[in-house]
Amino acid sequence: MGVSACLLGEPVRHDGAHKRDAWLVEVLGAQVDWVAVCPEVEAGFGTPREPVQLERTADGGVAMMTVSTRRDMTATMERYTRRRVDELVHEHLDGYVFKAESPSCDPDTGLFARAVAVRLPDLPVIDEDRLSDPTARDMFVEQVFAHHRARRSAARSGPQVRTTPVVRVSGGEQVAKTDRAAIEEPLEIRLHTRPFAVIMRTPGNDRELAAGFLLAERVIRSGDDLGTIAHCTSSNVLNVTLTDEAAASLDQLLAGRRNVTTNSSCGLCGRQTIDSLASDAPPIRAPMTVASRVIVSLPGKLRETQAVFDETGGLHGAGLFAADGTLVDSAEDVGRHNAVDKVVGRMLLRERLPLVDHVLCVSGRTSFEIVQKALFAGIPVVAAVSAPSSLAIDLAEAFGITLVGFVRGDSFNIYAHPERIG
Repeated sequence: MGVSACLLGEPVRHDGAHKRDAWLVEVLGAQVDWVAVCPEVEAGFGTPREPVQLERTADGGVAMMTVSTRRDMTATMERYTRRRVDELVHEHLDGYVFKAESPSCDPDTGLFARAVAVRLPDLPVIDEDRLSDPTARDMFVEQVFAHHRARRSAARSGPQVRTTPVVRVSGGEQVAKTDRAAIEEPLEIRLHTRPFAVIMRTPGNDRELAAGFLLAERVIRSGDDLGTIAHCTSSNVLNVTLTDEAAASLDQLLAGRRNVTTNSSCGLCGRQTIDSLASDAPPIRAPMTVASRVIVSLPGKLRETQAVFDETGGLHGAGLFAADGTLVDSAEDVGRHNAVDKVVGRMLLRERLPLVDHVLCVSGRTSFEIVQKALFAGIPVVAAVSAPSSLAIDLAEAFGITLVGFVRGDSFNIYAHPERIG
């Protein structure tokens, strides 16, 4: 994180003093690496020095002037600012704490702080005056760590959010702002170069998504059926090859099924009735039990993993947990079904199926397809923060899956096989 150096106790003020903030140094400092900056010292103004102030010029601009000798320091500060901000871009900052009412660092008026905001528009910023407000301070800290998680996620799997201009209306007033939006793009899945499905998804973890999706579609029955999964010339086209045994029935499979197109909120699996699943998967008879206290803890633990949701509010999450509530894996996507496919696909590629001693938790409602995906992965308990559909309840009851809904606070509903909940 960037920070005005005086707030860490460095003697860089015009009078050689500092403005050490104990909370920044002792509390937040234990969680972050500081990049301390004093623009006036680094620009060569020295310390102690004559104080400067911002003044409006005749042409409507702003100048940085020394108070007593009336020297114009604007050009010097601007040259320094261009160089230093370029350097900060490569520091991978996740937040910045500025000195309030500083001609260089005040977030609203400071020449340096405003240049930082132009180059890094998504960077969470605050000044030390606002840090005294507990609500503003907590919100800033949440934004910083959300920015950190999203940046690390983007580094692993490509950009998942985009800055977009918006008009925010509040109290009848309109203000131009920028916001963060979750990226949604199509992924075409091909089998031996032949088109099979188009899935609207959040980019990232495409191999896992494809593997989980093909398992749910019953194109494959295990990881042994997979040959290669590779992007074509486009990052939005993925070609999957099957092993010889699995590929032997490929012509029959493609001829007998329509191509599958799914959108980001609904998975279409090509099977419409519970009876049609009977030949594909036996009922789950796993004897595991899960404590009620574990169930109520799952949405909160899943929420902590949703870095892109923190920034956008526009993604669903799916988490795989052990019976004691330990997080095993999680994924985010614009669609709940895609998030589940990513988690299941990752376990499939690691040869971890069936997941007979695990719990699946999803951030929204539970549909037929969500329970179906859990069935094919061998997951005996499915929990969600919202309601299941009637078909999801019927499927869970028929195939031995414990189905839990409305997990909120310290309460929830069990819709099928309550014997697994302790």
